[in-house]
Amino acid sequence: MDKTKHIIILLLVLMWCSPLESAAKIAVTTKVSGTVDIEQAGSSGLSALKPGTILSDGDRIITGKNGFTALIYIDDKSMVKIMANTEIIIKGTHSTGSISKQVNIDRGTLRAQVNKQRKGKFVVQSSTSVASVKGTNFWMITDPETGDVLIALEGLVSLTNLVSGETTDVGAGTTGTSSTDGSVETSETNPSDIPTDPDESDTPINQIEIELEGPDGVIKTLMIDIQ
Repeated sequence: MDKTKHIIILLLVLMWCSPLESAAKIAVTTKVSGTVDIEQAGSSGLSALKPGTILSDGDRIITGKNGFTALIYIDDKSMVKIMANTEIIIKGTHSTGSISKQVNIDRGTLRAQVNKQRKGKFVVQSSTSVASVKGTNFWMITDPETGDVLIALEGLVSLTNLVSGETTDVGAGTTGTSSTDGSVETSETNPSDIPTDPDESDTPINQIEIELEGPDGVIKTLMIDIQ
């Protein structure tokens, strides 16, 4: 199935929900392992995150010490992988067939594999830094006490320190460090510093199963091709 048909199917899936709910839908989980919880936007309290969960703007995801999850955006198949002991809020705004994307990371480690954005940028933001890209592949490691480490695997990432306003470009093979004291530095990446991606060697996921409850309360199971 080509990309256009894939996107059409996803949009039809989301339109099957109520119009108010579907307007905020931005991504879907493709894999969950270990302890992973979600706090849905507009609600309080955590529940176990499941594969095939449709995510909305403002949803909070928290992984435990053995937790891992991967999510894919419904407009362009950009992917975010969330490692253990990580807390994020996924954000997104719909605009003419595309989604302006932002991930707020409070702590922990994530990998972003970002396809070229048709409009706007893909942003990862912590309390210390903002990483902004058009399309690339990078790791972000966040410690609220010390700052951020950004490891670029492909493409170019603009890393801005929110304390000092200093900005640097981090290219492939380069590591950027943005500290809570306002300093920003770049250096050649030490391969041993690159986190392990538990999903990297797995067989690619071709389909995901999603259970949706329609306005009439009927549960329907849908299979979606994500290739």
